[in-house]
Formats: sequence, C-alpha cells, structure tokens
Amino acid sequence: MLRLLAFLVFAGGSAALVAAEMPIVFLQSPATQAYLKTTKTSYEDDLLVPWRSFFRRNHVAVRDAKAAELASIHGKAVLILPSTVVLSEVERKAIRARVAAGWSVLGTWALGTRDEKGATRGYEFIEELFGAKVIYDKPAEGDFRFFLPYGETPLTYRLRAGQRMYFRPSAQAPLRLRTPHGAGRLSDDHRDVSQPQFVMPVTAFDERGGSRRAYIGVAESSWDSAQAEMDALLLGTLDWLKRAPIVFKSAWPDGFEAALLLEMDTEDKFANGTAFAAQLEKAGLRGTFFCLTSEAAKNASALKRIAERHEIAYHADLHTGFNKVAPAKQDERLKAMQKQLAALLPQGVKPIGFRPPLEEYDATTEKLLRPNGLSYMAGSNDTSDDTLPKFSKADAELVLLPRTWADDIVLLRAGKLDAASTDRILLASLETTLAGRGFGLLSVHSQHFENGGALQRAMPSLLQAVSQARAKLWTTSADAIARWWRERDAVQVAAVGGRITLQVARDGIKGIKLVVIPPAMSKAPKVDGADDAVQVRQLDEHRWAIVLPELRAGKHELRVRF
Repeated sequence: MLRLLAFLVFAGGSAALVAAEMPIVFLQSPATQAYLKTTKTSYEDDLLVPWRSFFRRNHVAVRDAKAAELASIHGKAVLILPSTVVLSEVERKAIRARVAAGWSVLGTWALGTRDEKGATRGYEFIEELFGAKVIYDKPAEGDFRFFLPYGETPLTYRLRAGQRMYFRPSAQAPLRLRTPHGAGRLSDDHRDVSQPQFVMPVTAFDERGGSRRAYIGVAESSWDSAQAEMDALLLGTLDWLKRAPIVFKSAWPDGFEAALLLEMDTEDKFANGTAFAAQLEKAGLRGTFFCLTSEAAKNASALKRIAERHEIAYHADLHTGFNKVAPAKQDERLKAMQKQLAALLPQGVKPIGFRPPLEEYDATTEKLLRPNGLSYMAGSNDTSDDTLPKFSKADAELVLLPRTWADDIVLLRAGKLDAASTDRILLASLETTLAGRGFGLLSVHSQHFENGGALQRAMPSLLQAVSQARAKLWTTSADAIARWWRERDAVQVAAVGGRITLQVARDGIKGIKLVVIPPAMSKAPKVDGADDAVQVRQLDEHRWAIVLPELRAGKHELRVRF
C-alpha cells in the first residue's frame, strides 16, 4: 500500500519558474506576406489571425519580431514560425542560430518551402528543423478532415487519444510525415487506415542539441472549427517547449501504453467461433465472444468449448437492433437472452457485457443494462468521439467500449474483405492504436470466419504482430478493460503549483501510472519519501512512468525531483 505524504517539487524548485519566464517570440515575415498576395491565401486573415485569437483568448504574452531582430533577444525563448512559407538565406541562418543557442521552435505548415524570390525550395528546412520528412502533400481526400491526436505525447497530453477534431476545408493541403515522434494524424469519421498516407502523422516533435521542436503540418486556416481542442493542443505544446514539468494520469495500467480487445460477434455459423478461439489461444491471448443466445442454444458444445478460455458476453436474443425500441420491449429482450444462456453456461460463468446487434442502440438501452446486471457495453464507431473507453451519459456507472477498427462488415461493404486487403488493414489498425496510445477494438463475425476465408487467413499475421507488441499493448478481454476503467476513475490526480495530489475513492486500486515529462530530456524523476514499491521506468527518451503500488482510500501526495 502507498503510504507517502509529501510535496511534488522539481530540481532546485526552479524548473516551473524557468518555464514560466521563457518568452514567446512570434516571427514576422513580410516576404511571406508579399508572396501570398499573389495567391488566393491571405497571410493575415488565413494564417496569422488564428494565432492572434489564440493568444488573446488564453492570455498568452508574445513578442513580434523579424528574423533580423532575433539575435538581440537575450536568453532562451520559444520561437513560433507561423507558416512562414518564404525564408531568405539570412532568415534561415538567424533561425538556425537561435535553435543552436537552445531556443525551442514551433513551426506550421509549409514553412521555408520558398526562397526570397518565391522559388520552390522543397521541404528540406522542415526536415532540418524538426526531423520530420514530408512524404505526402496532396489535398485532403474527401471527408479526411478530422485530426486525431495521439495520446500521452509531449504535445497532446491535454487531449484524449484519438479525439476527433474537425478541421474545416482549406486551400492549403496538409503535409503528412515520416517521423519517429508523431503526435497525431488526419482521418475521416471512421478512422480509415486503408491507404498508407492515412496512417502518416501530420504533427511531430523532436529534441536535439538542447532545443525542443514541434511541428504542425496543417495550416492555421483549418483550425477555427476545432477551437477548444486546438487551444488545448497549442497550450500543451507550449508547456513542453517552455520546459514546464508535465505530470498526468495514464490511460493504461502498469507498463502498458495501449489496449486491444479482440472480440467475435458469435451469431450465424456460431461454431466458427471455436476456430477464432483456437487462434487466440495459440497466440496466448484471451478474447471476448458476444453470443447471440438463439444461436448459442443450437451450438451448446461450441459455446462450452469457447467458454473454457474466453469471456462470454451477450449479443442479444435475436439479431435485430435495439434503437428506438420501446423500453419495456428492450427490457424484455435483455431478460430473455439472459434466461436463454443461463442453462448453457458452465457453473460460475456470469456474463456482464453486452454488444447490441447491428450496433443499433439508444440511451434507453444504456439505462437498462446495469439494472439487468450488465456493467459494460461494446458499441459502434460513434460510441465515443475518441479512442478510449468512456462512461455513459445515460448511466454514469456503465462503461462504453467504442469499436475503433473497421470490422469485417465494413470491409465487406467496401469490397476489401480479401486476404491481402484485410491483412494490410488489420496491421495498419494495430499500428495506429500503438502510435496513438488508445484503445483498439476489432470485431469479427462468426459467419465470415469460415475455414480458408480471408478473415481467418489474415488473423495469424495480426496475432503475431500483437504478440510482438505485448510489452506495451494490453490485449485482454472486455470485462478486464471495463474493470480497469472503473479502477482508473477511482483515482483523481490534481497538480497545483508543484504538488501532485491523489484522491483515492476506495481501497485496493492497483496499476495506476503517472506519466512524467521532465524539463530536460532523459532526466529521470526521483520520488522522495515513497516505499520501494513505487517504480520509476523510462517509457522513451521524452517520458517516464511512476507506477504506483496498491492504493488505499484517501489522499496521497508525491514528491518528485529531477
């Protein structure tokens, strides 16, 4: 049990103070303004006004300066390069000098892609400053207007992983990147990963030579449709660039950085579920089988086989949806499915999860689940606006698990339920879940898991990749994920000044992890006054984890030094 009562302070007590004093310098580019007058883009209205509005709304003090004035600014600062498309050699040299002096830099869109004469220079200055190579610069495809931030990065820690941020159409094409430190990508409402460019990040960060660097490859002209979310992104980015110590509660327990649920809607051709169960077991994994009880009754031996190693949950009595069905009828159906399955289950097995047929449900469905003994629901792509579990608005104790991956029904309708496409899309989905540090939910259907079929043939390569990621990817059953989400919610973390306070609602909470981003890269945090059960682990070159032991109810405070 954690028994420490202390303050959280930073090395010498000064890191937060230093961060607060770092000025922000906003680069003025008359050459960019002059060049863009020859195009349909207004430098002031399209690219600068969003920044000035952000500064004003959030009371952020900035100093305007031209490149020639940068050398006269003493000390370290944060330099913002707001889509400065045109940069002369003299200006590039001035920027390089400030970066070499340890300044932080935040750049956007096509900065430095033209010289003082307006001639194309390509994207080499972006790569030089930010360590990110522009790979794809075509206009956004169709409905690919949503920015999906990765979770728990130095730039996006104020946002939920995968939180849909709508960017309005713009004449400035987004720039997709190859980078080891991505912080978010563009997608459509369905989180499509069917093409390689859909997986590429558009936001990146880096730290080299004593300089912190952040890059956003989407022009400011798109931002105002996601104002609140962009404010959170920019404020978080400035925190990191100013070297403010950052501490927050992780989404996932212990050493895990993302989670994955592999589940089957077990309905028509119910017995195919045993083949899926066997593949999961070969990979050492446990899945969840949402059973259509009218079909389970016809396949008692298959149900028994699956229940030996996997979670059994409900997929209703019949394969018809619950949306807009009268409350009494919905309640009747929930009770009927439970009665029908009870006689078929091994002793001691009591399902607590539900997944509505056709992903059709409403607020009434959510209200009726817990009174019927069900504590979570696995829903649709629209169940959550991000890629994390959430609590229902209709019942604050009900955990909702969104389907975040394209399922076989989606692939079939898109004409992509073939072995090659399915394999590629499943692996790309895994890649985005790991990169985004979110929750992945793959739903497959028993009728499409026939022997020799595309889905069954593609599954081993996915399961192999999942197994290889096991150190960071928590792959478990739906009931375990829902239980964790309640455990996590029982611990509230607050940072005031330099103090981190944990308010724990009940005894026995395990696995809570705090992510720490120190003022200096690779500078390990030290926890004073804690017992040996508190573990400090390095997650990557920018982030550390403080994994807490089992917690008792009450108030706890931590002291951390760098």
